[in-house]
Amino acid sequence: MIILLTLIATVITGVPLAAMVLVTVASRREETARSIATRAPGPLERAARRLLGFHATGIGRPAGRGRARARRRSRRRSGQPAGTGILAGPGADDDLGLAEDEDLMLAGGA
Repeated sequence: MIILLTLIATVITGVPLAAMVLVTVASRREETARSIATRAPGPLERAARRLLGFHATGIGRPAGRGRARARRRSRRRSGQPAGTGILAGPGADDDLGLAEDEDLMLAGGA
């Protein structure tokens, strides 16, 4: 009787833990592949979608980093460093300065 109760307790706690691990790993893979709006890339992701009842109908392509990629490509072509800030080198755009200006505008500063 004790063995049966132990087995039932193990199944009751093990199944939700296995489902959490499945969904966690699958969502990380989906995020890496940026495939939430398309078909699931593998069987693990398909199983997680089936488990959650997720359907990607009505979802367009995520905004992503299209502008940042295009900006990096144009910098590579022009010979400018791809990074910004202190490590970028001379002549690179400094996005930090722009952010500080926007913060001043939001705070009502000069």
